[in-house]
Amino acid sequence: MANSTFLPDLIFLVEQAGLGAYGTSLFKGARSIIPAGDGPFTTITLTGGAGEEGTHNMSRTDVAYERPSGQVTIRATDTVVAEAQAFALYNLLNFFDTSVNGTWWRKCGPKQEPFDLGPDEKNRARFAFNIESVKRVSPATS
Repeated sequence: MANSTFLPDLIFLVEQAGLGAYGTSLFKGARSIIPAGDGPFTTITLTGGAGEEGTHNMSRTDVAYERPSGQVTIRATDTVVAEAQAFALYNLLNFFDTSVNGTWWRKCGPKQEPFDLGPDEKNRARFAFNIESVKRVSPATS
């Protein structure tokens, strides 16, 4: 099952919190082209997740919940700015029992605190953390 709403929902939350603008300072996927500049720039990438969950009354092909995961990476020329953005996103993306764009999320949370990845190819500071979630597949199943 594809993680159909995982990235769009996370992008929505980040934009609503004023912590990024998609296509300008917020990107999805490992192949994103990060612009030149001071940042902070945030990238959210899928990392595979865990197996899906069914319920007692569903067939083997039905899915009640999916368990996608991702990595949130922040880049900025100023280490303090990159780290502050990482912790702001770490706090934002830690929630339980919430509807996002009509899709029910049982949980979303960091697997560890933000950590320093070392500089990127443009010598900007990089901080990252991994998140895991349990959510309905789509609004239609919520």
